[in-house]
Amino acid sequence: MDRDECLTADWQTIGYEDGARGRTLSYLGNHRKACAEHGITPDMAGYEQGRLTGLEEYCIPGNGFALGKSGKKLNPVCHAPMARDFEIAWSHGLEIHKAKSRLNSSQRALKRQQKRMDSLYAQIEDMEAELVSDGIDSKRRKELLAEIKALNADAEDAELALSELEDQVLSDRDDLSRVEARYHY
Repeated sequence: MDRDECLTADWQTIGYEDGARGRTLSYLGNHRKACAEHGITPDMAGYEQGRLTGLEEYCIPGNGFALGKSGKKLNPVCHAPMARDFEIAWSHGLEIHKAKSRLNSSQRALKRQQKRMDSLYAQIEDMEAELVSDGIDSKRRKELLAEIKALNADAEDAELALSELEDQVLSDRDDLSRVEARYHY
């Protein structure tokens, strides 16, 4: 805050805005420090009164739910009786956030496995093309056959892992749907 802002500050409004953003009372220290450079002291009583009014807006269950759903940390600024409902709603939102995170993680793993499969099949295809090419000696043919056999074994394992990951994605998607259906804010 500059000198003019500190001189003309409506500390109750500033407190209200900070409360509506879920800021702790210690946030006043930022304003105090900025205004101290200009020899001005904030109106603590006005700020706190405004902040408490702002917290009434912040500490509603719908806001707690939205914060949890976005994965934000619980900021324990709410006072009883609003704190309990706010924290419960936050935990419900966080449950959805975690279910979405699990789904995103399994989807990423599935994509990585699909790329691995594509790579294995491309390698097999290249080696098979070399195997039937003209002018290849028997030693190289044996090497290629052994490499193709090993790659096919890897591909079988990769297909099994791919199937398991597809099942995991479906399970995580169902879990997310169940959790989302459980909570309505």
